[in-house]
Amino acid sequence: MQKIVFMLFVLLFLILAACGNSESKMTQSEAESIVLQHLTEDLNKDKDEIKIKSVSKGLGKYTVEWEIDKDCEFGSVQVDNGSGELLKAEESNC
Repeated sequence: MQKIVFMLFVLLFLILAACGNSESKMTQSEAESIVLQHLTEDLNKDKDEIKIKSVSKGLGKYTVEWEIDKDCEFGSVQVDNGSGELLKAEESNC
């Protein structure tokens, strides 16, 4: 009897843990759009010169890496997967 109760408790715990992990609230292209908007509106970069190098997803955030060849600028921006807020932005020049 105790084994059955224990197994049911473990099963319930696993089900609740799986339900708590919700799917992405935004898509990769939405994260790219947020970064492009940040670069063009906040940092006055030319949208036509920005090249998105990569987009990766992990632990509730997207990391978007970008570059501008002409000005030898590059960087990365982390976007919260749920709220769309910018978490961290880094920029470097050659």
